[in-house]
Amino acid sequence: MPAEHQPDPASEKRITRTARCFDATGRLLRWPSRRADQELALWVIWSQMPDDGQLSELEINAMLRTWHDYEDYVLLRRELCDLDLLRRTPDGRIYRRIAREMPPEAEALLARIQAEPA
Repeated sequence: MPAEHQPDPASEKRITRTARCFDATGRLLRWPSRRADQELALWVIWSQMPDDGQLSELEINAMLRTWHDYEDYVLLRRELCDLDLLRRTPDGRIYRRIAREMPPEAEALLARIQAEPA
């Protein structure tokens, strides 16, 4: 990777720290304590969501339950909505993933998680 595409030391540290919150299959093992790390983790979760169509609250909940190990799928759902990565109808019954471009740090984190041996 050319030097201009290398993450700066602070970004590299954040990526490494956040990667430790995931297992080799991409499951979130624990919720990061730092807000910047939480946002990186949410981008990884967002990347696993289907990018077309709409999903019911039950379908979103079921998906989120399979992607983490600490039983707080409601937190994940709320945080995804707060970051505008996921939107819901006013009644909260229908959810839709928002198409966005991943930040470079989030792409680097996802690549690192996917490169880990399962």
